[in-house]
Amino acid sequence: MNPPIYMQAAFAALAGVSVDTVAGWVRTGAIESVKLGKTRLVRFPGVNQ
Repeated sequence: MNPPIYMQAAFAALAGVSVDTVAGWVRTGAIESVKLGKTRLVRFPGVNQ
């Protein structure tokens, strides 16, 4: 089964962090993401350890 995929704002709310923090995690590769058009989607659980 595939893990759920969230928009960055929804993922930030679930994780209890700011959208800027999530964007930083995406930039550094700490979490998996995919770009669909202009929208960046985050896979959960997609945390690279």
